[in-house]
Amino acid sequence: MYQLAQHRKERNLVAVFRSGIDDHSMEGFVLGFSDDLLLFQYIYDFHLDGLMVLRIADITDVTCTATCKFQRELLEQEGLIRQVPFDISLDLRNWQTLLAQLSTMYPLMILECEKLDDPDFIIGQVDQLSEAAVEMQWFSGTGRWDDELATLAFADITSCQVDTNYIKFYQRYFERTAD
Repeated sequence: MYQLAQHRKERNLVAVFRSGIDDHSMEGFVLGFSDDLLLFQYIYDFHLDGLMVLRIADITDVTCTATCKFQRELLEQEGLIRQVPFDISLDLRNWQTLLAQLSTMYPLMILECEKLDDPDFIIGQVDQLSEAAVEMQWFSGTGRWDDELATLAFADITSCQVDTNYIKFYQRYFERTAD
């Protein structure tokens, strides 16, 4: 935890590793954390690509490499650092509190359960939260909303994404095609 606090305080660009889930690191800025969840501004190909929340239990390493330091300088030179929401405050106690808050702030989100035998990737809207699970209205890759809700147990969720380029494309599609 000290390492996360230090990276957050220093506003370091860091590489986050999740061995056993992802063969590659993810880069971003630590925005907040709890005993269970890490919130960071995801950086992809030098673009701010939304907020990502990961389970702390799945994180195997967080480092600020020489590459991270250099790329942070490049982001600074491009004026992107000032767009990072370093002052955001979200309730990171658990998935239930976080998803309740995010669902009022962002119309769409991605939830993943990457450690299941048949991993889940759900994109859509939170319909209902219970003590142990979230029910989502979800849509397919072709932008078709399913008639049935997807139920994800909080214990299975490994990541949450909001405000990503991927999500924004679908959001704009739904706005253009709204009745």
